Amino acid sequence: MCYNFAWLQAFLQTLMLSYKIEEEEGIVLIELSGPITRRALEALTRDVDGYLRRKGTIRGLIIHTRSFPRWQDLGAFLTDMRFVLAHEQKIQRVASVTDSPLLMLVHGILRHAFSPEIRHFPHGDLEAARKWIREEG
Repeated sequence: MCYNFAWLQAFLQTLMLSYKIEEEEGIVLIELSGPITRRALEALTRDVDGYLRRKGTIRGLIIHTRSFPRWQDLGAFLTDMRFVLAHEQKIQRVASVTDSPLLMLVHGILRHAFSPEIRHFPHGDLEAARKWIREEG
């Protein structure tokens, strides 16, 4: 007997990138735990776009990951870049909550090229990142 577990694999891949849109706070929290898939990014984009249609802007985006994110393939990377370019003007602050030196470097460089204010926090300081986003700028 042969079982098809493609549905389970697809579900588990979406868990590599989980997110929560906290509408009351205007915060999008992205948790990364493995390779980023195009499917997960498309779901994130769909939900963020819906939020933006209702609210107009995102107060803060929190990227919470222990290590530098990887993409499953080139398509996932390109989908991620499209997300960044399409939304960066609509995000006020980005909190990079990580201990990854490479991600800190990337966000340090992006700080000079993109609209949102970007700040780094150690991986264990998720609440400090939330507090900073809630502060009036």
